[in-house]
Amino acid sequence: MIRAILLSILIVFAGANAAQSQGGGYEKPPVLRAADAAPPDLVKGDGFRIADRVPTDGLTALFTLQADVGTTEVHGVQTLALRVSELPALRELGKASKTATFTKALADAAKRPVKAAAQMVQHPVDTAKGIPSGLSRFFDRVGSGSERLYDAATDESKSGSERSEQVAKSTGQVATDALGYEQERRKLAKQLGVDPYTTNAALAKKLDEFAKVAFYGRVGLNTLISVAVPASLVISSTSVTRDLVYDTPRGDLVVRNENALRAIGAKDAQIRALQAAAGFTLSAQTELAEQLGNLDGVTGRPAVVALAGTAKTTDQALFLVRGVRMLAKQHAEKPIAEIHAVGTVFAKRRDGRLVVPAAVDYVSWTERLARFANRSDLEAKQRTVLLTGRMSPRAKKEFEALGWHVAEHASD
Repeated sequence: MIRAILLSILIVFAGANAAQSQGGGYEKPPVLRAADAAPPDLVKGDGFRIADRVPTDGLTALFTLQADVGTTEVHGVQTLALRVSELPALRELGKASKTATFTKALADAAKRPVKAAAQMVQHPVDTAKGIPSGLSRFFDRVGSGSERLYDAATDESKSGSERSEQVAKSTGQVATDALGYEQERRKLAKQLGVDPYTTNAALAKKLDEFAKVAFYGRVGLNTLISVAVPASLVISSTSVTRDLVYDTPRGDLVVRNENALRAIGAKDAQIRALQAAAGFTLSAQTELAEQLGNLDGVTGRPAVVALAGTAKTTDQALFLVRGVRMLAKQHAEKPIAEIHAVGTVFAKRRDGRLVVPAAVDYVSWTERLARFANRSDLEAKQRTVLLTGRMSPRAKKEFEALGWHVAEHASD
């Protein structure tokens, strides 16, 4: 009996130590196999593969994309899909830059004076090492961040021209005296099926290089590039946004977005903050404006613009854009009454159900997620979390125990 008692005590202590090591019973986000973390067409393909070990942070998967054009770290399945879609363009541009045609055109372009060169502003590019990424910020704070919201747009320590330049950096290259150059860049991106305002540093550099050669060297793009890739523009699933991004001059698109956002009630300071947000390219801004417009009659949409103005990285911008797109799809099927952007975006349907869209990869039951699941402002008789990915069995069990309906692998 004494031995049995001692054994029981040891088991209790062992269990307590195990619980403590996991943060009081919470899960430690796992390292997944590549095949379990991403769709098959993103695991391996022509000239690329992702490393088999994929760490997660409780929401997002961190991929190592190994390609013939270089290796990079990518946060989230959405961003991975974007980067993989850009690989054929990088490959084609790299091959074309070695041809005699390009070399001659480059030399011809160098002989011509470039009046607008000093006015061209390079788009800032976020990298895994340069800017902290991750979506946890959307699930770990109740405040909307309004106290920091307008920093970029209203920083009184900067002159008006400096603030304008900051906004310009999120809308691609600026060449006020060379509108033809901007058009060449968009035409090239369309021919290659990529975002002309991409945050991919290597691709942005190549687009700049070829657009300058085509414009200043006076050589047609069809002469420089031998292939055309069907437009994919992974950042958007709508043909409307693709057409706008490819066929509308940058300045006109900026104005169009501003008017669309004002039409839903967004303030000018909110719009300027969105334009200056490092994570939001002009393409992503266009998609956000389009989807918010699709939420016709829904109150609270300006708050989404405000939250979007705080996005610092590509994956954060994609998270918000896709979440709003998921809600727009819901609205078309079962009308939404109001939308909120408190920490993250969520909505209340006219039938009373609360819906939280979450474009995440793999959700673990962490302390942060427990706080989110228990938020008082998310209480409702019926509430659903729409996941583009999935939850761990433990996380799903905990959410359901709190009255949540968990919909995994939700589409947009």
